Formats: sequence, C-alpha cells, structure tokens
Amino acid sequence: MKKIILLFVIVFGMKSTAQKNNCDSLQLWDNVNGYRVACGYFENVELEASFLITSYPDQEQGFGGMGMRIQYVGAGLEYLLIDNKHVIGAKLSYENSIAFFSGQIATDFLITDKSTQFRIMPKIGFSVFGRATLYYGWNIQLNKQSDLQTQNHVISFQMNLLE
Repeated sequence: MKKIILLFVIVFGMKSTAQKNNCDSLQLWDNVNGYRVACGYFENVELEASFLITSYPDQEQGFGGMGMRIQYVGAGLEYLLIDNKHVIGAKLSYENSIAFFSGQIATDFLITDKSTQFRIMPKIGFSVFGRATLYYGWNIQLNKQSDLQTQNHVISFQMNLLE
C-alpha cells in the first residue's frame, strides 16, 4: 500500500516538461470546460453526471500531449442503487491526469428518504489522456451509524466530454 501511495505522489506531484516549455502560451483554467459521465459497479450501481472546469489547453502542447498534466474540478449529481434503495447525492471532485495515469479524490453527500451518508473516495486508474478513464477506488464512510452504507470498493469508467 505504501508503494502505491508513493507512486501516486511521484506521478501526480511532478510538472510535465510539455507544460514548462510552453508556459507562456498555456492559459490554465481558461475556456475549456466540459461534462463528465461515469458509471461504477462492484456490488452496487453508481451513476454520475458532473460539470467540469479543466486545465485542458486550447492548443495541443506537442507530441500528442503525451506529457501533458491535466486537472479537472467537478461538481455534479449521483444516483446509486444500494440493496433496492434509490439514493441520490451531490458530488465534488478533483482529478489529475498525466498521459495514461489518473488519480481522483471526491466527496459525496448521499441521501435517501430515511438516512444520509457522507463519504470520501480516492481513486487511481488508467486513462487515455484524461478523456476516458478506468478507475479503481475506495469508499470511506464517515457516518458509521447511518443505515446507508455503500460498498467499500468500486470499479468505474468515466468519460470527460470537453467543449
């Protein structure tokens, strides 16, 4: 587990050379927004739709953007089907992608007609330049007394659709 965390810190903590060399022309967080759709499953179904603010550049930074670091901040809604309970929720997320690797940290506030849950979800995965990503994640339940307990692990696929 410590090796995975160390790899995560090294990969997502470094700046890419493509962005350093083209820093003057790169306007971060400018006019490239989009949407995310995602579905996840391990024991329960999870569906997500979010609005994204991104650091995706207006112009490609060379060599197909191989070393390009892309960040996404998202806010959206979720639907979960847990043991025949229909659950809706609000989600905030931060995602960081470099070429074929991606990481995400998200928080959810989930509600049903009888209970609520707040959870944190770190995820790591394989990505196609930040556009399509296959994630493996952990759900950390913060309200242990709640009747609404989601699955501990999730495998999800998401698409980031940029404007």
